[in-house]
Amino acid sequence: MDDIGYGLLDRTMIHRITERWHHGGIGVIIMHLPVSGAAVLEALQTWVTEQKRLIWRYRMESDFFFFFQRSKSDERLDLLLENAVNTLRQQMMKVVSAAPEGRVQQRMAIGSASVLPSGLGRSAEAMVYHAIKEALVSVMRYRLRDESAAAREVSYQEAEARPYLRVENGLDYNDGDMSYSIGALAKTIPTFRTSARVSEVARMFEENQHLQGAIVVNQERPVGLVMKEKMHQMLAGQFGLPLYWNRSIEKMMDDDALVVDAELPVEQVAQMAMGRDISRLYDVVTITRDGKLLGAASIRSILECMTNLRTEEARTANPLTGLPGNGAIQREIKRRIDAGKPFCMIYADLDYFKWFNDCFGFSQGDELIRFLAEVLQEIPGRENGGKGDFVGHIGGDDFIVLSDHPQPEKLCIQILERFDGGVKFHYGGSDVSMVIDRSGNKVEQEGVSLSLSLLLWDADCPITPGIVSQAAARLKKQAKAIKGSAYISGEVIEKQPGEERL
Repeated sequence: MDDIGYGLLDRTMIHRITERWHHGGIGVIIMHLPVSGAAVLEALQTWVTEQKRLIWRYRMESDFFFFFQRSKSDERLDLLLENAVNTLRQQMMKVVSAAPEGRVQQRMAIGSASVLPSGLGRSAEAMVYHAIKEALVSVMRYRLRDESAAAREVSYQEAEARPYLRVENGLDYNDGDMSYSIGALAKTIPTFRTSARVSEVARMFEENQHLQGAIVVNQERPVGLVMKEKMHQMLAGQFGLPLYWNRSIEKMMDDDALVVDAELPVEQVAQMAMGRDISRLYDVVTITRDGKLLGAASIRSILECMTNLRTEEARTANPLTGLPGNGAIQREIKRRIDAGKPFCMIYADLDYFKWFNDCFGFSQGDELIRFLAEVLQEIPGRENGGKGDFVGHIGGDDFIVLSDHPQPEKLCIQILERFDGGVKFHYGGSDVSMVIDRSGNKVEQEGVSLSLSLLLWDADCPITPGIVSQAAARLKKQAKAIKGSAYISGEVIEKQPGEERL
């Protein structure tokens, strides 16, 4: 423990740690640090030498792992960890705050977890694994929360700088497309047949130091994964070379690696990757299309993509409701179209909202918009368990609901009933029987009403987000022509007589 070198996350290390846990528990600290210059490592070394209960440490890319053991005479394990985390944060903040990379001190993240001996019957190894994952999840949540907070700050500043907008002609599809599919992260990776010798793969890693893994294929289909560090670890054993060197790579590959289809969302793949055994946590993810190898993605690229997605969502989210804005709505519609499964879209728009603002003020107008947002989120979630539902805020009093609800008409009816039953409480006790339209004409109407345009897509006809936008604008005009709260339903692509399916 007298230098800053870091060992591998391997079974030997896990075994040595679990041997000690019954003496008072094991604590884990994980630090994500984008900067690793000389000054940073020197500060880290200073902290390491001060930690008398530190029993093991290792490093994987920008993540530093530290393991502590509590002796019987020490303070409680949680207090010992809290102490260590506080001193680590103070030590590192001193040096990274001056780093030229900018905002590095905010991107640094530290997570910790502890595990105590118990009589629950779970193995020591399983409980230590659980503590490592808990600490790692804390780090990831902190990173995402930090990036999202920064993006929200930008979002509010942008919102204050632009004039009040009202969307009159449907969705705006000018935002860039940002794919959620893991296939977008697929990178080329070396491949070997099952008959290839271990020596061939080892030489390839030796000649290409930047490569971390290779995939074993059989007729273009992945059947196994070889990670460089694990191969070196196996070959470095007492009988590693004579046992494996001239044998087929099939004897050394991991035939239970994570393999995913290119169309899976990045968020889902990230959850699958983080749920793996800790010994596989940094293994690359194999990506296929139609069962054939497309490429691979590193855990780092997946987490960076997740951070970027969360940042973009927070930046484009509506400041008033916090719901996803135009960019996220566009991506979600495109994702559903690409999935090729039927879905419905509900375009929600308030009638006589301008009159309401003029009579009751913009503050009450904001409250009314937030009320509508709550209704739209509440009804689909209650009816469909929240699965497959998406609610977005286009701007002003215009909203979008995307759902695979089996009875979309019933969904519209419940939204209207919930809105009409609650909107009266926003009039401050006033009885309303007359409103003013945009032309200044008086209209007999009991206050603000809600118009819903229900678009149905059966997945038979090819469409684009632009076609969806045009159809929404078409139905919106029809819905607003009806007095009171109402909905109009129609197909995304209008069928001419004789085109209906038999």
